[in-house]
Amino acid sequence: MNKLAAFAGSLVLVGVWSAAALADEAKSPISASMLLSVVAPITESREAAFDRAMKEPGPPARRPDGEIQPDGSVRYGSVTITVRNPCPPGTHYELQPLPGRVRK
Repeated sequence: MNKLAAFAGSLVLVGVWSAAALADEAKSPISASMLLSVVAPITESREAAFDRAMKEPGPPARRPDGEIQPDGSVRYGSVTITVRNPCPPGTHYELQPLPGRVRK
């Protein structure tokens, strides 16, 4: 019987303690902005981000003449220029000069 009384007393004690804890929680208002601030990612301040960006090295200098790609195109920074000859040598006919005109 002693064990049963001790167990019942501990249940009552836990119940009273949890009721007090719940009543204390009910006093604090919960707003949407509070929930959003809890789940929002932590961001650094503008000044800290600016200071960090100023300390990091910048991008490497670009070559002024561009980079020749394996397919023959030339890349200038983020722009790629491709020049192709639509008529390879020997596959097209040249126009005959007009009569009376001398070819240079």
